[in-house]
Amino acid sequence: MKFSSRAVLMAAVAAGALSAPAFAQERQTVDVITVTAQKREQGIQDVPVAVTAYTAELLQNSGVRDIRDLAVVAPGLNVTSTSSEYSTTARIRGVGTVGDNPGLESSVGIVIDGVPRARNGVSFGDLGEIERIEVLRGPQGTLFGANTSAGIINIVTADPEFEFGASLEATYLTDGADGYRLAGSVTGPLAEDQAAFRLYAATGDRDGFQTVQTFGGPRTEGEDNDQDFWTVRGSVLFDLNERGELILRGDFTSRDENCCGAPSIVSGPTAGAINFLVPGGRPLPGAEDPFSRVIQSNRATTQDIEDGGFQFEYVYEFENFELTAIGSTRDYEIVSGQDTDFTGADIVYRDPDLNSFEFGNSTFELRAQGETDRLDWLVGVFFSNEELVRRDAIQYGSDFEAYLGLIGGGNPLLVTSLANGLGGAFIPGYTPLAPGQGFPAGSANSGGDRYEQDGQTFGIFTHNTFAIGENTDLTFGLRWNNTEKDATANFSPSNAPACDVWEAVFGEALDFSTAQNQAILAGFSAGSGVPVPSLIQFGTFTCLPSARDVYSNINFNESLSEDEVTGLISLSHRFNDDFLMYGTYSRGYKAGGFNLDRFTQAGSTPVNFTSVLNGTSPYPAQFDPEIVNSYEIGFKTEAANDTLLANLYLFYSDFESFQLNTFNGIAFFVTSLNNGAVTQGAEFELLWFPENVPGLTLQGGVTYADATYNSFAPTGTADVDRLSGQNFSLAPEWYTSGSISYVQPFGDGMQWLAHLNGRYLSEQNTGSDLDPEKVQEGYAIINARLGIGAEDESWSLELFANNLFDEEYVQVAFDGPFQPGSFNAFLGQPRTVGLTLRARR
Repeated sequence: MKFSSRAVLMAAVAAGALSAPAFAQERQTVDVITVTAQKREQGIQDVPVAVTAYTAELLQNSGVRDIRDLAVVAPGLNVTSTSSEYSTTARIRGVGTVGDNPGLESSVGIVIDGVPRARNGVSFGDLGEIERIEVLRGPQGTLFGANTSAGIINIVTADPEFEFGASLEATYLTDGADGYRLAGSVTGPLAEDQAAFRLYAATGDRDGFQTVQTFGGPRTEGEDNDQDFWTVRGSVLFDLNERGELILRGDFTSRDENCCGAPSIVSGPTAGAINFLVPGGRPLPGAEDPFSRVIQSNRATTQDIEDGGFQFEYVYEFENFELTAIGSTRDYEIVSGQDTDFTGADIVYRDPDLNSFEFGNSTFELRAQGETDRLDWLVGVFFSNEELVRRDAIQYGSDFEAYLGLIGGGNPLLVTSLANGLGGAFIPGYTPLAPGQGFPAGSANSGGDRYEQDGQTFGIFTHNTFAIGENTDLTFGLRWNNTEKDATANFSPSNAPACDVWEAVFGEALDFSTAQNQAILAGFSAGSGVPVPSLIQFGTFTCLPSARDVYSNINFNESLSEDEVTGLISLSHRFNDDFLMYGTYSRGYKAGGFNLDRFTQAGSTPVNFTSVLNGTSPYPAQFDPEIVNSYEIGFKTEAANDTLLANLYLFYSDFESFQLNTFNGIAFFVTSLNNGAVTQGAEFELLWFPENVPGLTLQGGVTYADATYNSFAPTGTADVDRLSGQNFSLAPEWYTSGSISYVQPFGDGMQWLAHLNGRYLSEQNTGSDLDPEKVQEGYAIINARLGIGAEDESWSLELFANNLFDEEYVQVAFDGPFQPGSFNAFLGQPRTVGLTLRARR
């Protein structure tokens, strides 16, 4: 990457960001910024929490439409998207959840209008009209519950207003991909001083960022990573006078898109076999060119999503305290297809008719908060009920059998040859398989596996601040969490005749280590000339998890119950009006769960199918909770007549246990690292409205985070052992982000806007198993915006460029499925140029 000139520009950008209205000249001060980081409105410089607030104007000027876009302005935040819209993960200070298995919950909690979303993946849609977004770093379990061990992204959308207002927005996109986005809203009274409403709707359509070579299909769509969505949000506010205030909200989003193909970044020795079957099906070694954004995919990557919900918030003020009740119900569904081998050969795929994820979630929270002369107290209860259903089927394509034979011995007929040799020698009355019958097209678990999980969470919490002295406060809180989960799986029988032979000869458990099976292998090796290690390797690939009938005989009906206490204690002292210092200890918790997938190892231990089948041990799908103890010291300062904010945070988080989800090229497997991990470092943030330069605003931040697995004894599993003492994946040590905005009048009631924002991430390994091929060097992303408009904000016209310098970078790299030595990657978005016209009254 051409970095030297951009580094200079990034250093300038890191100094600041817009927080003032886009076309306004009012004097801005930092002391009026409020947050709800402690579930009550407080000044941002008064809370002993590492929190940064981003206003609607900053988010608009930075082009933030959803949480993924937020990473460009939020230091310490990294957001990646992989195999589907659902597979989007947020990380704070290097900590997040890896993989798309819904059995794992999120490390970074996402809260929208007071309602927590149970998984990151169900939260990444168009957010509508935003009042502000708060990013809280470090464990937040006391107030926000489980699954916030790394932090919280707290989103507050705009409420209805009693004065009429309306807005329209039209955006045209070009360069990286052509498209458009239309949005509009209206707000106003329904009944004078008693009820008001807000209605928002948006739709967008954009070409794909990647061109697809389909090699005759059955896929017909020639683009990938496109966009086609519509969304509607509505809210009604009731002022009930002495009976309180009630707000109702509802939303629905529909997406019909293609996502997500991944080009080759390294082609290994199996690329020759793919090209033998389908010339050009994967770039040969040395010919990889991922940033040409041309991918090979003969199978559909259809992605249909429906997401909607309803919630209410009721607030009643008693004489001495305030009572708040928040309830919600939401439903999310994604139906998706995948070219699982990410090549033009028809090897393995997921048919959208058999692959879906449905998630229903209901929550209720009741809390009371009040103040006395020296005590600000809060108590509450929380309940959540979730029901998820996952349907999953990996099917073998028409090229799988020949491909397996080619990589196993250079012979496309080897699968049936070995199966017939084994069957003829050890199965009485065996009928030989003809070529192509070992793995008929569409075989494996073609009926689809079905996983169901029901979960209930109940919590009781308190959060209090006691004034020890005039300028010294003690904040303390506790939360008791109870989590109950029940999980079942119905594994479909596998139609894979070649694997059936191996299971018939060596047993359903396919345990090659038994004395009987060692004798069979030795005898067959002597007669066939195939070495025993090669036979074991070939048998393993012949009987991948999706091909094995052993799963259909497993009774997967498991339950877990967890009780965990989390909490915090914080001491803060205000030395003067402009300087606050605090120290905090907090304990966070992320629930245990079940690996809702087919797998052949649990953590570092191979599954003992013999004991599972005879009932002496369960299918080892359960994994342990994640516990973190965190320590933080913060320094919050204001200066220059409250126009400058400069904060410094030092943090150390020690994970007693850590949930690791690793992909080894065949499947994800979950490991609970009981030796834990540590993330430590420092953060600096700045917000400045220079008094002598009206209209200029700067905001930015720098994070240093060293996120490292503790050293542990070898487990015998290379993909796990490689992590001992190493940095987390997707955890750069340095994050720098910020922006600069300048607004000036130029006569006749007009103003112009110049805005620049960006971020820099240092080197990081983007693979869950830290293969060196998956390292992404440090890179910078710069966005720019120029606009003109009316001083009264009745209209504006803006030209913008996201990823101005068309930086090429990898989001996540992974092992090429069933292709040892090959690697693919999900790429960051290319440059996009657009024009936005806004009108409002």
